[in-house]
Amino acid sequence: MCLGIPMKVLRCEGSFALCVAEPPPGQQQSARQEQVDTILVPHVQEGDYVLVFMGMARARMEPDEARKLQDALQALATLAAAPVDAGAAQQIVTHGFADLCNAPPRLPSHLQAAFDAGLTEA
Repeated sequence: MCLGIPMKVLRCEGSFALCVAEPPPGQQQSARQEQVDTILVPHVQEGDYVLVFMGMARARMEPDEARKLQDALQALATLAAAPVDAGAAQQIVTHGFADLCNAPPRLPSHLQAAFDAGLTEA
């Protein structure tokens, strides 16, 4: 499985940027730096957050969005690292996916439009 990782731009160098994947707060991991190709995301600046996939920046991210993604990835890594009981797993998921757990269910816009129009079947 391949995942996009949120990284912070430390320095821009032409169409490349030195980026860092910051460890979550309280984790003992060291920050990982990587040279990232930014050709797909023009006008990247120092301090920006980018979504990095296979060495290329794919999108600029807001800092809050980057933190939410980092929390979700950390929750998945924690669950994959060692077995936990159901209560602990629920706490990990609730923290890591708080933006989803605390939000009401949503339909994609095209389905919401059909629902709002009174359609009940495909």
